[in-house]
Amino acid sequence: MKFWLLGIALLTGACQKAAPATSSGTPLSDRSDTGKNRVTIDRQLLTTGRIKLSTIEMRSLAGELRVAGEVRSNESGSAEAGTLVAGRIASLEVAEGAKVKRGQVLAWVDAPEVARAAADLLLARAHAVVAKRKRARQETLDTASATSKNALDDARAEDDAARAELLAARTLLTSLGGAEPPSDPDVTALIVRVPVRAPIAGIVAERNTVLGGAVSAEKTLFRIVANSQTSFSILARVPETVTVKPEAGARATIVPRGNASSTCQALVEGSLGGIDPQTRTLAVRLSPDTSCAWLIPGSFVDVILASASGHANLPAGLVVPRNAIVDVRGNPTVFVAGSAPGEFSARSVQAGAGDADDVTIDSGLSAGEQVVVEGALLLKGELVRADLEGT
Repeated sequence: MKFWLLGIALLTGACQKAAPATSSGTPLSDRSDTGKNRVTIDRQLLTTGRIKLSTIEMRSLAGELRVAGEVRSNESGSAEAGTLVAGRIASLEVAEGAKVKRGQVLAWVDAPEVARAAADLLLARAHAVVAKRKRARQETLDTASATSKNALDDARAEDDAARAELLAARTLLTSLGGAEPPSDPDVTALIVRVPVRAPIAGIVAERNTVLGGAVSAEKTLFRIVANSQTSFSILARVPETVTVKPEAGARATIVPRGNASSTCQALVEGSLGGIDPQTRTLAVRLSPDTSCAWLIPGSFVDVILASASGHANLPAGLVVPRNAIVDVRGNPTVFVAGSAPGEFSARSVQAGAGDADDVTIDSGLSAGEQVVVEGALLLKGELVRADLEGT
């Protein structure tokens, strides 16, 4: 019995391992059993102030209202170019990124349908010439009483029909994008190509074809974006909880993401209707002025709005500092303190309106919880490192 107990003790001692020590004696993070969205840090980071906590509370924002805005091309700010007929690219005249003028040729397309329409026009033109001469001859004979009324009526009817046929052929060819072929009796063959022209002046943002590539009426060959700030608009989403909504004619400040020094001004044009049922926000359209030359369609900006009194007029809500929110896996995230010192959980939140310093939280947090207000990027780095080591 004694030998049996001695063997159990030796086996237990051999399986135990000492925790690895670092140069400071304490590891920065202990991620054992913390879960995918949890991280544990050295408590000294709290005592030294590298990680600071704050208890979130219900209060009102007293500063300017800052909401997210999306830069969009307005009605004349972007356009697509293509053909109305099937064919193949005969030549490409511009590359992506090229500046083009309105009406400039972007490409030439060989289109058999347009060639047939041009051939029909040539036949209609020849028929119209013959019919016109016949009518003129009959009218001359009628003056001399050398023809019958029936022959004169037939010549006039044939001339009218020939002119209508010619007009129809020209209309069809023009609608397909082709040009009327010249009247040259020495030409033995015609090369009929359709030009693809720029609908607006701007920059070629996309070129979706290659030399010799097949095209059709459904395919967009070029996408052009206007390079003038007057062709852009900004769509801002104001929370429905704002008591005083922005009115048409109000001024706003536009701030680019990541560069708060390059601000510009915009004018509120008005709202786009009712409250969005998913985001519970009101869409407001703004037109930037000439100082917003740095705007890029598709980018996001911060829109600072203020009422006549200079306050946002927001009701009380959960408020956290802007520094408390970081992007984790593409989601706005706040680190919430756990039950033990140094333990934190990454929690996705839905941010609402805000001012220059604070942001309201619509969902994801509760009043009284402690969140990281300084050092959130440090915890994000630890969380990302844990994910990489776990893969």
